[in-house]
Amino acid sequence: MGLGDSGVFVAERGCKCLAPLVESVGFPGGWEMSNIINKIHIIIISGALLFMFTCTSSPSRGRPDAGSDASSDSVDLIDADADAGNPEDCRQRLFEDVMIPVGDGAQLAAFVVRPANPACRVPVVLVQTPYGKQNFRAEFFDNPVAEHPLFQSRDYGFVVLDWRGFFGSSNAPAVSLTRGYGEDGYDVVGWIALQPWSDGSVGTWGVSALCRVQYQTAVLRPAALKAAVPIFCQMNYTYLETYPGGVIRREYMQFLGAYFGAGVWEAHPTRDTWWTWAERYYNPSDVAAPMMVVAGWFDLYNTGGIDTYHELVAGSDPAVRDGHRLLAGPWHHYASGGESTGTRTLTEQEMLWFDGTREIERWSLRFFDAHLRGLSGAGWDDRVVFRAANEADWETSLEWPPADVTEHAWSLSTDGSLRESGATAGVRTLPVNPFDPSPTVGGQTLLSTYDHGPARQDEVVAREDAAVFVTGPVSTPLRLTGLARVELTASVTTIDGDVAVRLTDVDPEGNHTLITDGIARLSLPSPYDTRTLLTPLAPVEVRVDLTNHVAWTVQPGHRLGLIVTGSNYARFDVNPHNGAAFFTGAGVAADLTLQLGPEAVLRVQIR
Repeated sequence: MGLGDSGVFVAERGCKCLAPLVESVGFPGGWEMSNIINKIHIIIISGALLFMFTCTSSPSRGRPDAGSDASSDSVDLIDADADAGNPEDCRQRLFEDVMIPVGDGAQLAAFVVRPANPACRVPVVLVQTPYGKQNFRAEFFDNPVAEHPLFQSRDYGFVVLDWRGFFGSSNAPAVSLTRGYGEDGYDVVGWIALQPWSDGSVGTWGVSALCRVQYQTAVLRPAALKAAVPIFCQMNYTYLETYPGGVIRREYMQFLGAYFGAGVWEAHPTRDTWWTWAERYYNPSDVAAPMMVVAGWFDLYNTGGIDTYHELVAGSDPAVRDGHRLLAGPWHHYASGGESTGTRTLTEQEMLWFDGTREIERWSLRFFDAHLRGLSGAGWDDRVVFRAANEADWETSLEWPPADVTEHAWSLSTDGSLRESGATAGVRTLPVNPFDPSPTVGGQTLLSTYDHGPARQDEVVAREDAAVFVTGPVSTPLRLTGLARVELTASVTTIDGDVAVRLTDVDPEGNHTLITDGIARLSLPSPYDTRTLLTPLAPVEVRVDLTNHVAWTVQPGHRLGLIVTGSNYARFDVNPHNGAAFFTGAGVAADLTLQLGPEAVLRVQIR
């Protein structure tokens, strides 16, 4: 780290630049991907979107207990009398707008929250956002009815920064091959460390787009960065993030395509060398700060985030490997901000999976207390802290999944049951119409036109293109903990097809609530590098990996359910059945035949 001519901290390591890779390896689409790597965060809607209304929080069991609209020169007098007469009282805060210089000469807009007393020195949490620092302030600092334990803490200062090209930083030059958001983050961390109100220790925090930029910053190893809390994202873009089971996430692409077009992703429908490069773009070995990775069971980056945690534990700087933690809970992508997806308020069903008691912030505060303030009692020894859906209390584990999980199997029987033994063999044929696909209802969705998180599947099970299987009622809690998959044999009347599955919790009235889902393209099995069109009616072995890690308790009297269809649109693209990689408006109907019996198996990790 060095000082530029203007006293600005400059990233000596330089940018994660695409040009050398493109020139030496010749990856197709490299220049396009450079724009994606540097810019794509701007359009991943964050759980911290700030155009919202928020309800008053309420306490819950097992929680990890550890402002006014002021002008730039005014003082927030909340708790001002708490330490009356103490000349070193640091609890009074002031807000001020600043322009922070960075290495290319640009000035980035931010606001600072710091002690009013100039004698005070505090650790600082940095948030970097493309959604507007004032919007962030309105929710996390000024909202009179919302509890935000981290941002209401008087033990920290805060810097909230507009990304270059956005809001107050709109006049800064766009990101380029030599200057990205990570380089800006590096310089801003260095700037914070030099301020008279900073004690020199900096942490970062943020959701989704505000999450990925933390990884971009951390791999440059700013000396003052002591901890980070990346929430609901993963370090690198991966094939299976974009093409679960070999099928593009169409709903996700509908959102991305509105900004960039889907060409970069659709140019690589198989797991080719381009994906090999993209998946290794940022190296965990470059991370030298402990991280608390936060994952939601119903978030679209659930598996990617958990995979990143495992990569950090195995491959980051050895000095910090023991400091990494995983926090996982029953949340969808919009769970950590206000009660809005940006264009609508959350529904009653979606609010069941909203972090209304701000557990993410409470655990973040504990993590920062341990690593920024050095409080020995603030941290926790077990690496993993999680809460299962339908459970009240938090649990800890040394690893994820916990060491005591076992894999349990149920076979798909012709009578519609899921059986541990005695499943009857036979076939079930389902119609699959690309012009009338099985609809997506809830799940790991991003667009506000779809439900988020667990949702009732009435519309799905009522259709003739769905095969439904259920266990008997469970007599004791059934704790699903980890991963799940379905293995069976199928055939299709055309040269390609898909098998889509949804894992559900079935209440005593027979209503199916989605837990997680998955899909497999029959022409593109793992490792997804070679597409081989089918011989019509020829049986093929199929493995469908459900996309999310789960921790879900099926309560006594409920049943475990499985819905099998030939599509799940728009979460996944429709298979046109004509050999094309994508549905573009042309296609043919098909019949999908499932071979049922002892060899057709649902496998789930349980405790």
